[in-house]
Amino acid sequence: MCSSSSSSSSRSLEEEEVVQRAMRSLMRKKSEEEEEKEGENVMTRLDEYARTLVEASSWSTGNQTEEEDKEEEDKRKVSSSSSLLATSFALDALVLSRMFTLMRKREPPGSETMGIARQIVNISFLGLDTRTLRIRDWPRGTAIFDVQPKECNEYLTPRMKLMNAKVTRGSSLRRVDFDFMNVERKSLDKKTYLEDALRKEGFREETPTIWICEDLEELIHSEATKMSDFVEEICDLMSRESECCGSAKGVDARLQNTIKALFAANGAMCSFTEEENGCVLFSAIKMRRSAREEEYYRNALMDALEEIDEDGWED
Repeated sequence: MCSSSSSSSSRSLEEEEVVQRAMRSLMRKKSEEEEEKEGENVMTRLDEYARTLVEASSWSTGNQTEEEDKEEEDKRKVSSSSSLLATSFALDALVLSRMFTLMRKREPPGSETMGIARQIVNISFLGLDTRTLRIRDWPRGTAIFDVQPKECNEYLTPRMKLMNAKVTRGSSLRRVDFDFMNVERKSLDKKTYLEDALRKEGFREETPTIWICEDLEELIHSEATKMSDFVEEICDLMSRESECCGSAKGVDARLQNTIKALFAANGAMCSFTEEENGCVLFSAIKMRRSAREEEYYRNALMDALEEIDEDGWED
């Protein structure tokens, strides 16, 4: 009985740590935002939902270890310029621009949207991301998959409901539990796990999709294999002409070339847009079919060959 109670308590502490990790990131952004108010170029880091989460939180950053304090200070140095304040919103604009471009290519002009016409997969490495609710221009027929750690989804859902935060009418929000930063999942087949988690919420590989991944440096600077695993995972699930849009800080030309090579090896063409202070935006377009699409066309070809054989064409 005591062992069960201890295990439950340990699990509860681990879950709280995941949310606190994400909350510290939001608090850091709010602190930087307040410091910038004294300058001439005042911009916002947090949207209304994220700011409310921080202001309503009972946590503080005062109980961190020296190592955590140093990590926070290093992150503040990287993001000290006001030019970074607009990065998140610039990514919003890039995502919408690429989505409407994809719609023009794949959807006939003036056609009426029935059901799910396109998908958004928003990946938050740290959690407590409110982008999917902040953007008010999702077109009708868009299925939005918000991928965050389970603990962060459970923390966000009731609070967003209290704020009456909803996605635009005609689109749908599906929360997906997945933690890319959890090193304990090394032993699992991450692709299968992510694929199953998305499909459980209705994700379809054959539907045109825009993938969003802000703060990619969280993966780049964590473990050597995490970035390559991530690119392979999402590219396997991207249909032809789907795109991955994201941002990263502190990524030099060498790392940019490495990221381009990783996407190229998985059938996607990646390009970067340089921002100030080492921040970059990128977009990677899938040039070849996904594994699911290849399977569909292979089966269609086999069915056609069988029909030809039955009709006696081989004679």
